[in-house]
Amino acid sequence: MNRRFALLALWAVLMAPLAGLWWQTASPDADLDALVADTGNWAMAWLAIAVVMTPLAKIWRPLARQLWLRRAVGLAAFAASLVHLWVYVLAMRGFAEPGGEWALIADEAFTPGILTGWIALALMLPPALASNDAAMRLLRRSWKPVQRLGLPAAAVALAHMAVVHDAFTLAMAVGGIVAGLQLVRFFPATRKV
Repeated sequence: MNRRFALLALWAVLMAPLAGLWWQTASPDADLDALVADTGNWAMAWLAIAVVMTPLAKIWRPLARQLWLRRAVGLAAFAASLVHLWVYVLAMRGFAEPGGEWALIADEAFTPGILTGWIALALMLPPALASNDAAMRLLRRSWKPVQRLGLPAAAVALAHMAVVHDAFTLAMAVGGIVAGLQLVRFFPATRKV
């Protein structure tokens, strides 16, 4: 199996839960507020996994051979964030006059909880756009700093999760794990004796 097919297959598996949530939005009695939270939780899960794969590979060497899968996980995080945004827009339609959801979205765009979501999405955009072979060849060494935007995106997304979705405890737990694993980067890799 070639790597491109493996990446697409992994991405499809990671997006399967989001496809189910997307499908639920079509139901007239869908709880859109719950679906907004659920899609955001999936996006955060994939983003957290993407940013901890390198430190985990430092601890557990067999994972180092699988780091090329990070691209699919990161892209799934970005795609899940877009699904989260789409479901949020649908939820806002329920509170607005026909066609007025954009005015409501603009009104609350600069509240701290919502602003953190927009910032996280903006930080995820450059790595998502650079996550293809052509962009990586074009950017060369500049590609790495672009990909490192995933860490601040994760931090801001955790703040968004804590404030907007009343998931402070979950956000702190995920944040603690991500931060703890990032500390591994500062220690030399262990070697077999």
